[in-house]
Order: sequence, then C-alpha cells, then structure tokens
Amino acid sequence: MNEKISELKMNNEINMEKIINEYSNYLLVVVKNICGNMLTNEDVEEIILDVFLALWKNREKLDECKPIKPYISSIAHNLTKKKMTEIRKEYDITLLEENLVIDMTNFIIDNKLKKEEVEYILNELSEEDYQIFTLFYYNSYKVNQIANKLDISTVKVKTKLCRIRKKIKKKLKERGYSI
Repeated sequence: MNEKISELKMNNEINMEKIINEYSNYLLVVVKNICGNMLTNEDVEEIILDVFLALWKNREKLDECKPIKPYISSIAHNLTKKKMTEIRKEYDITLLEENLVIDMTNFIIDNKLKKEEVEYILNELSEEDYQIFTLFYYNSYKVNQIANKLDISTVKVKTKLCRIRKKIKKKLKERGYSI
C-alpha cells in the first residue's frame, strides 16, 4: 500500500479513485494521531478530503518515482495543525461572562463554574505562572512568544503550563467540582 506515484496512474493521469479507496483509512489514522479528540469527525473528514484535493491540484508537480505516503501524510499533518490552530483561536475565555468553559487540551472545567472561582485560583499562582497562563490562554500567545517575552526557554513555558493546569484541576477538585 505504499505505491509510487507512477503506479497510481491510469491513462497517464493520476487515479484519484484508487488513491481515495486505498489511502482514506491511512489518512484517518494520521489525522487522529495528530489531533487526538480535539477535532470533530466532520473536521477530520474535511481534512482528509482536503488532502485529496491538494494532491489533485498538485498532481503535475509530483515526483512519479517517489511513494505517495510521504506526500499525503505531510499534507494531512499540515492541514490538521492548521485546523487545530484555527479552533484554538476560537476559544477566547475573556469573552465569557456568567458561565466559563475552558478547554485546555483535554482539560474541561464544568460550565457551571463561575469566572470569579477561576480568577481566585489564578491569583494563588506565582507571578510568573500567572503571566504564562494569561498570556497563553487569555491573550493567545504562542509558547515561543511567551518564552521570548519572559526571557525563559520554551521548554520551561510548556512545563509550567502543564503544571498550572494540574494545579487548577487539583484546586477545583478540592473545591468540589467534578473534572
């Protein structure tokens, strides 16, 4: 199932029907491995269709001696990351007033939680942790932007974000919220 592009041609034209039939399940696995449960099934299907569309649009540029899997998996990877970035930008928790829903990579706070409760927990954090959290989740800064702004490493930012999420989750459980 890792045929070369030349093997997937029929009458000197790329055989999209054969490619779709043979590689749809492979692409499903690739996309799901990248996104986990962050994307809906409809988003995943859309990405897979967009992979085939991109392949068709660029069929003249393909190296016929190379296998197809690297092409389609690269396209799927890029489209999935792009979609995840778009979805992440849709979450702006500063716009929520009464009920607060935070989706922080498989970390969901009960939607009955008051904004004041989260702010109270955030105020218990150290100044650096508070800055990292608010820059990332409230201001949509990227990890490398936060690292540059605070003059720390990107690894430290990622580590702190993970620890902050765990702290918030622990505090919420202590206060009786189910997470």
